[in-house]
Amino acid sequence: MKTIFTLLIAFVGFTTTAQVTVESKNVSVNGSHPGFYITIPYGNKKLIEKELKDELKSWKGNYSNKDLIFVDDCKLKEVGDNTFDVYAKVEGLKEGGGTISLAIDLGGAYLDASEHSDKYKVIEARLYKFAVQTAKNVIDIEVKEEEKKLKEKEKELEDLKKEKEKKEKAIQDWQNEIKKAEEEIKENEKSQEDKNKEIEEQKNKVKEVIKKKEAVK
Repeated sequence: MKTIFTLLIAFVGFTTTAQVTVESKNVSVNGSHPGFYITIPYGNKKLIEKELKDELKSWKGNYSNKDLIFVDDCKLKEVGDNTFDVYAKVEGLKEGGGTISLAIDLGGAYLDASEHSDKYKVIEARLYKFAVQTAKNVIDIEVKEEEKKLKEKEKELEDLKKEKEKKEKAIQDWQNEIKKAEEEIKENEKSQEDKNKEIEEQKNKVKEVIKKKEAVK
């Protein structure tokens, strides 16, 4: 029996949807075994591995990750009193996101949808919830990055507005200075006219004094 959980994450304003899937299939981890094949449409291998590490640590086992993720002696109340081991690996996808191949060794047999139906459904639901939350967490990171860029652009706009206001004030100051200088020029021209009249009058006075001198005999 093949079961698939699917989540459609729809974004307003976008025409595409993103699917989180948890499939029951044979996976290649520590050999080929029945297990789970999980597809997460966002993030990358490093981010998904981090999220998976946090999830598997909550299964109360001993986590290690060398060539393969291995969690020894996990124990979940929902699964029963016996411990189990988890084998997993994460692979990135070229288009973004990644996949997780995960198998659970119950001790002598690997968890299988047909043979361990109740336990399988518990783990399947838990992995599905984890995958959905991982996709959302990755998107949250992207949202924060885009919000940071938005704030930067808004600040750039505010800086442009302030620069415009500064230039407009400078223009107004220059215009005021020009107007003042034009008025001063007019006053200067009037003063020059008055001064020319004074000079002409003074020239006449000089001529009169010279004539006075010439008249002395």
